[in-house]
Amino acid sequence: MKLFGNLEKAADESRKFFIKNCIGFDTPRLADTVYPEGVRVESDLPYAEGKALPPALAPDAVSEGYDLCCSDRTMDIYTPDDAKEKEIYLLIHGGAFVYGCKELDKEFGMYLALRSKTAVANINYRLMPRTDLSGVLTDIFYAISYLCEKGYTTFHTTGDSAAILLHSKKAREDFGITDFPYEVTCKSTSPICGASKNSRKQFAGIYFDPEKKLPECIFDLSEAVKKYGCPPVLLTTGDQDMMEKQNVWLHKKLTEMGVPVTYYCAVSTEDRPMHHVYAIAHPTWPEGIKTIELTIENATRKD
Repeated sequence: MKLFGNLEKAADESRKFFIKNCIGFDTPRLADTVYPEGVRVESDLPYAEGKALPPALAPDAVSEGYDLCCSDRTMDIYTPDDAKEKEIYLLIHGGAFVYGCKELDKEFGMYLALRSKTAVANINYRLMPRTDLSGVLTDIFYAISYLCEKGYTTFHTTGDSAAILLHSKKAREDFGITDFPYEVTCKSTSPICGASKNSRKQFAGIYFDPEKKLPECIFDLSEAVKKYGCPPVLLTTGDQDMMEKQNVWLHKKLTEMGVPVTYYCAVSTEDRPMHHVYAIAHPTWPEGIKTIELTIENATRKD
């Protein structure tokens, strides 16, 4: 992606500002993290060996060297004792597709594995503007293929909206995911403080589809659900989450469409602010524990 106009330059300045703010928040909390015992951790497993890595869309962005930004196609798997067979959570870190790494979600993923008695796969993927949304989705499905080859057939997603593509073969075809021969079931999705709408002309939507090869619904999650359907959804947010209004709006839309949906807005206390992705940052807080419990409940819904 070549940055050539005022819109692109403004978006890229927003990207850099966003990344620096995220690093400032995440670096100290990762330094203080104590990981739970009772989970077997397989780290840095390459899931796309032998798959061609396309040229970077924006080589200059790749070499900026930001901390906690990783485009390696690797994953961790957290397996608790007595784990369910063939069932797994796919944990996709946030960061507006321009920031992040699996280490940001490691503590949350390990606690989710412990409490659910279900394995959790925590993945890295190429970040924008190194790639576009098509590249991100390609990486996610390489990760899913890797897990299918390990024997997993039942999936739950958390952290991102890839469940729509797992749920619908038609969606996969429309989004260009054609090299996926596996029969899988996606039983639930539980995005954490997620967004539902993006502008094609602003950060981060400006990086999504520069060649305009994907369906327009990539910019509006409710439209994607309307078109392709969705498994049961847990929407979590906090009263200090910058995306709270978007989550309220998406909850309303999903309810109107008849999608099974649970909504939880965590309320701040004097010493526990319910900010964006509070559950990822603080899975041992009462509100983080509640989010994990609701994620497990959503994974076992029958409707």
